[in-house]
Amino acid sequence: MRGWHISCEATQFSLIQRRNLLVFKGTLVRVLAMTKLRLLLAGLCAFAMASCSNSIDMPKGSSSGYSSARIVKRAPNSQPITDPVEKKVHRLIHSNIQNQFTSRGMGFNSSNSDLVVAYMVIYQDSSTTTSYDEYFGYHRDSTEILDRAHEIGVIKEKNPDYFERAGLLVDIIDSKTNKLVYRNIGVVDVVNSPTEKERANRVSTAVNEAISPFFK
Repeated sequence: MRGWHISCEATQFSLIQRRNLLVFKGTLVRVLAMTKLRLLLAGLCAFAMASCSNSIDMPKGSSSGYSSARIVKRAPNSQPITDPVEKKVHRLIHSNIQNQFTSRGMGFNSSNSDLVVAYMVIYQDSSTTTSYDEYFGYHRDSTEILDRAHEIGVIKEKNPDYFERAGLLVDIIDSKTNKLVYRNIGVVDVVNSPTEKERANRVSTAVNEAISPFFK
C-alpha cells in the first residue's frame, strides 16, 4: 500500500514513502478507539480542514441530480494488495461505500457512473502524520492535505500527552467534469487488536460519518 509519512524533527520535515502497512496491520490504522475524537476540537480541526484552512477545498454538494457512482480506478500495473488484513479492510470500506449509495436507490460500480468515489486514510500521533491513498486517485491534493493536517494536528498541537487519531477522508467527484462535488471525513477512534465485529463496526461508522451528509 502506498503510504506517505511526515515526521517532525526540530523544525525539519521529511516526506518518506514506506511499506509498513500500519493502517491495515491493526486495521484501518489499527482501526480505531480513544475518547471520541470529534469531541476534541484540536483533533477534529486537524482532519476537518474546512474550518481550519482556506487552502483545502471541502465542498459540500449533494447527491441531487446524480443516479450512480463507482470506486476510483487503480492503475492496471498497481502493486497488488496481498496482505489478508489489508484486503479485508478494503473490502469493508468498499462494501460500506456501496451500501451508502445502493440503499438510497442509486446504481453502483458501472463503468459509466455519474460519480467517482475516492478515499484516503489519515493516521496521526503526537509526532507523525501518515496517509494511505491507494484509492485516492491521481492528480489530487493528497500531499497538501497531509501537510496541512500535520501542521494543525502536530506542529500546532498543545496537548503534552501522547495521542493517536484516525480519519477516513472521502471525495465524491463528478465523472463528466472531474469536479470535486463533496469532501468529508469520518473521524473514528484508535483501538489495538480489534475483533472482526469491532473492525466491521468501526469501518461502517467511519464511512457513514463521511458520506451520509452527501444524501441530505
